[in-house]
Amino acid sequence: MVRKHGSPTKYRAKVRAVGHECDLAILVVENEEFWEGMTFLELGDIPFLQEAVAVVGYPQGGDNISVTKGVVSRVEPTQYVHGATQLMAIQIDAAINPGNSGGPAIMADKVAGVAFQNLSGAENIGYIIPVPVIKHFIAGVEESGKYIGFCSMGLSCQPMENVQLREHFGMRPGMTGVLVGKINPLSEAHKILKKDDIVLAFDGISIANDGTGDKGPFSYLLLEHIGFSFMFL
Repeated sequence: MVRKHGSPTKYRAKVRAVGHECDLAILVVENEEFWEGMTFLELGDIPFLQEAVAVVGYPQGGDNISVTKGVVSRVEPTQYVHGATQLMAIQIDAAINPGNSGGPAIMADKVAGVAFQNLSGAENIGYIIPVPVIKHFIAGVEESGKYIGFCSMGLSCQPMENVQLREHFGMRPGMTGVLVGKINPLSEAHKILKKDDIVLAFDGISIANDGTGDKGPFSYLLLEHIGFSFMFL
């Protein structure tokens, strides 16, 4: 059951789709009365660092809406606690508490994301799901009628920061990369890579021994489109 702000009337909502991976869900309220007088918000773009956002919600319950302001401090792949997956997320310095989760983060007059978690043990560090992740979730549901998930390369890699480890796998001085650990046998990566391969570059971007590249963590590159080239040892 859901209700509008300022109204005691509750309306029945149906769950159309749930994306545990991205911590999002679509609820449908069929009663037209619920939508009367509503103003719909548009999805915006990924905000730049230090841009101001306002998180709207009902922290700790209550009937009055709460608005918390903050600025963007990071935009990078982050562990989504609910689904135990790593997707793009926006870190802000505004507190996100129970009740804020699922509320919009507003930048100017558009939605910059959806509030969904905070950093345990830290003050005023919250995370919002960015618009590209939201759009992917919605588009998948609209096209197939159900949640289709996010693609992955189907492999896991470990850093090569240990000198002895690099020597063991025959890496010459100056060579950097990551070690392929597990590969999903049903993935496309299984046709190209094998366990204990060393990935040196991805789409022309050199991979450092700690798993980072010129554009950020190696995990970020795995979120890019399929079709990029590997260089491996």
